[in-house]
Amino acid sequence: MFTKRNTAYKVRISELLSNDYVNREGESDYISINDRQVSRVRLMATIVNKFTNNERKSGTVIIDDGTEVISVRAWENEFHLIDNLVIGQLIDLIGRVRMYNDEVYLTPEIIKQVKPDWFVLRKLELSAEEPKEVVKNEDSELKEKLFKLIKEKGSEGALMDDLVAVAGDKIICRELLRRLIDDDLIFEPRAGRYKAV
Repeated sequence: MFTKRNTAYKVRISELLSNDYVNREGESDYISINDRQVSRVRLMATIVNKFTNNERKSGTVIIDDGTEVISVRAWENEFHLIDNLVIGQLIDLIGRVRMYNDEVYLTPEIIKQVKPDWFVLRKLELSAEEPKEVVKNEDSELKEKLFKLIKEKGSEGALMDDLVAVAGDKIICRELLRRLIDDDLIFEPRAGRYKAV
């Protein structure tokens, strides 16, 4: 018997983490992104960390697509998908969106290693779909405020929650942080913590 699968949408990790997760009894949970019910995703990202248990029956890889990081968790049935992955590999992943203890994560269905050219193509695909200007020019003042706070925190770094409180909006905050990273002014040594270069 044929079972219809939900569409695997090409999205950014930041979109998964900044939009509302909807839990539905008896049906697929989803994240609402631009009026789409996203329960399956297709992401292209780099593996930045990997953990497996001693029995090698479950594990987690942390992936980064340049906008944010997210964990991909695999148990016995899916473990073979992450077993041979190594830090630094660029992958194309199709997986399901899940949430546990308020953390959004993915469970893998398909993972393939890809060449960097494909990553550039995916970025172009996604940028063609986005509104042309998410952050207005007048937000450069807000960008300066965020950078000043990050510099003031020194080696400790500034936490995402503190930065969102200054920006007043999580999506705008993430976009401004992305711009600061692109300008080589800040970096993200750990998920949700930002330091000045």
